[in-house]
Amino acid sequence: MAIFPAVKKILPTQRLLVLSVTLAGFGWRVQGLGNQSLWRDEVDAVYFALRNLSETLLMAVQPGQNGVLYFLMLRPWLRMVGSSEFALRFPSVLFGALAIPLIWQVTRRLIPGQKLPPITAALFLMLNPYHLWYSQEGKMYAIITALALLAAWCWLQGMEKGGWRPWTGYWITVTLAMYTHLLMILIIPLHLFWFVIAWPRSKRHWRGYGLALAGLTLPYLPMVVWQWDMLVQPVQQTGFSFTPLTTMLERLLEGFTRGFAPVEEGLWLAPIYFLGLAGLLFGWLEMEQGEEDDPARLGPIRRYLLIVVWLLAPIAFIYAMSLREPIFTARYLIWILPAAVMLMALGLQLVWKNGGLLRRPLTILLLLYVVGFWGAMGLRQKDETLKYDLRGAVTSVAGQRDPADELLILQIPYMEYAYRYYSSDQGPDPFAGSDARLGWWAKGLWTNYDAPDEEKRVAADAEMRRITAGAGTIWVLSSEVEMWDQRHLMNEWLEQNADMTEQQAFHGAEVRRYELK
Repeated sequence: MAIFPAVKKILPTQRLLVLSVTLAGFGWRVQGLGNQSLWRDEVDAVYFALRNLSETLLMAVQPGQNGVLYFLMLRPWLRMVGSSEFALRFPSVLFGALAIPLIWQVTRRLIPGQKLPPITAALFLMLNPYHLWYSQEGKMYAIITALALLAAWCWLQGMEKGGWRPWTGYWITVTLAMYTHLLMILIIPLHLFWFVIAWPRSKRHWRGYGLALAGLTLPYLPMVVWQWDMLVQPVQQTGFSFTPLTTMLERLLEGFTRGFAPVEEGLWLAPIYFLGLAGLLFGWLEMEQGEEDDPARLGPIRRYLLIVVWLLAPIAFIYAMSLREPIFTARYLIWILPAAVMLMALGLQLVWKNGGLLRRPLTILLLLYVVGFWGAMGLRQKDETLKYDLRGAVTSVAGQRDPADELLILQIPYMEYAYRYYSSDQGPDPFAGSDARLGWWAKGLWTNYDAPDEEKRVAADAEMRRITAGAGTIWVLSSEVEMWDQRHLMNEWLEQNADMTEQQAFHGAEVRRYELK
């Protein structure tokens, strides 16, 4: 038993708790990592990472691309360990777990002198189903969340202590973030707001911060050149539709509080809303001044404002940019989730300090509720089929079809990469030999253009006769059909000109087999 006092001496209670929460968060993210099929954006990640290197590098000069650094990072990893679902998603697990000690460190600096909020913020982020989802997805969103936290920590360190180390770390971190996802450039105006809020304390270290900002112009200028066409063209190029501010807030609120598993009764979210709203409205009351030797030495209101601005300013930035070019989707703002979690931790602290005789049971009850509810939501996300089951659909077709003699129509055509991937051994080069596995195939009809219905039907008939010329057996693999053929004219033609001999439904996908009349 002598080992436990020794461990406690090396790792004080808070650090031991953070280590435990981090390890639990890592395990929670690894468990069930391959349960969900890859969706098309994840298949894209494999394709972009493993295709010809020059093609991936060219993404840097193509308007609307998110950045190439994530795919360049994936390339050697997938070449080394293979391209399985587990391998693709494992880097996200690592960065998702890394965010847990990072939020603890950042919360300690923003809320000094308090023991409960830092560890609570770490626990909440560990369990948050939205963060869990993207920590189990083969995309860059868990990475940019960790980079946003690391950038905040470097910024606070620079403002507290100065010196070249934190500002060099800040410059490197923000550069990596911008090249991982284009919209992470919003960190720069966010921290400029922080600089104004922290004034006059911040003026002590304006030189270091100014040099870091000046250094960021070097990686930023190429991005301006690459995205110039999108910035100046009068025609919309992003593919997004405009999202009103109220809708943006609703989607972010839904995602941050419940993740992706459906919740039939909104009342289940009431305790989470209560903690977040309490922290947002009254959190400044719990922002103690801190120790006299606290290096931050920022007043409680200023530190509280840093958290609130972190949560709200990026939303305002995205909305303002969308007035010119719609760019909103909720996952692009996942890196403001830590601020929301910190406000919830402040809400719990308010209950602890102001709950009177009931403060202990109320605090424990609210904490256990969030842990239990978010844990249940996370488990549902893993066990329920929520992503489109392209794996099941492709495996079904590939196991029955003769690729040389039987025509395959992919609707939408973008599923070509999913078919190539899921018909492979998912090794270091899953797309090698995929032309033979794909065999005779055609793109589904695109009919979402302005024209009278009868004119579209005539054009669809001519195109389908061309595509199916010489075919006897036709396989149709479909998903997200409305993106390509809202009126289902291709299906209408097949029903009139072919006999359906097999049909299988998968979540978000369908397989049909026809014999042409």
